[in-house]
Amino acid sequence: MILPRPAPFCGRLLKSLALLLGIVLHAQQPTFRTSVPVVITPVSVTDKDGHPIDGLLERDFLLFDNGEPRKIEGDIIIEPIALVIAVQTSATSAAALTKVRAVGSLIEPLITGQRGAAAVLTFDDHLRLVQAFTRDADLLSKAFRALKPEGPGGRLLDAVGESVNLLRQGPDRHRRVLLLISEAKDRSSEASIEAVLTQAQRENISIYAVTYSTFLSAFSVKAHEVPPPEGMNLLALFTQLRILSKKNAAEALTDFTGGKRYFFLKQRALEQAVSAIGEELHSQYLLSFTPAPESRTAYRSIEVRLPSRPDAKVRARPGYWLGE
Repeated sequence: MILPRPAPFCGRLLKSLALLLGIVLHAQQPTFRTSVPVVITPVSVTDKDGHPIDGLLERDFLLFDNGEPRKIEGDIIIEPIALVIAVQTSATSAAALTKVRAVGSLIEPLITGQRGAAAVLTFDDHLRLVQAFTRDADLLSKAFRALKPEGPGGRLLDAVGESVNLLRQGPDRHRRVLLLISEAKDRSSEASIEAVLTQAQRENISIYAVTYSTFLSAFSVKAHEVPPPEGMNLLALFTQLRILSKKNAAEALTDFTGGKRYFFLKQRALEQAVSAIGEELHSQYLLSFTPAPESRTAYRSIEVRLPSRPDAKVRARPGYWLGE
């Protein structure tokens, strides 16, 4: 079948339409612009008795980046929580795990809420993702009930590094939080404290830790309950981190990300720690600011002040890294 040749006018019309379509499609092509890094700083504000102070606005705060004042960008951020819970499952943690298994049902109501999501990672001499990010409270409870002592070792820093990766790839537009339930010391990691803290701060991750002593925990349960087996010099900063992490890695991780550490021996203390972390996270102020261009590859200190409430206790992370 031979189609008739288009009339000259039709040919010109088709060419014009094709040209117009090309212009429209070109105009619709996305324009890519480089994004300016934004630093997010969770800030806890309490009165002298430790009770959260509500109702503050961004104009109530003063924020200093390496001693220089920075403008707080827009309103105080309110975002759902993306939480990774990293639980140590070493054989020596058997006694502690009898208590940890019972708090899975508290994660959704007390920490993430209905809008948030949580994942569960276990670690000993291996790392295991036992529950990917979910908003299902039943799945979280099930993951906690299935916790059991596994191999030797306690790769705490490696678990932090993997948790940072999970949070980086996790739900968008969520504030990122890591909860460690473990011994305070690292036992067998390949990662360094400097590496994991640098990545955690670049990803705006707050780290909280609820720690226990494997020695003392063994005396707190009955036998039948235990199943079978500030713009400072970087060199000075890293030296301080190494010294602190050898004694207490959990303390270094929480202090340098603006989180907090708790200790438990009894079941009630563990439940109170989870409740306190949830209360703090949901009463915090999330301040954001854009760093100076020259600061994007250096460690910089952060200081937050509240001039209108000189009696208040203000806690924020001490600094941040940006850039590669």
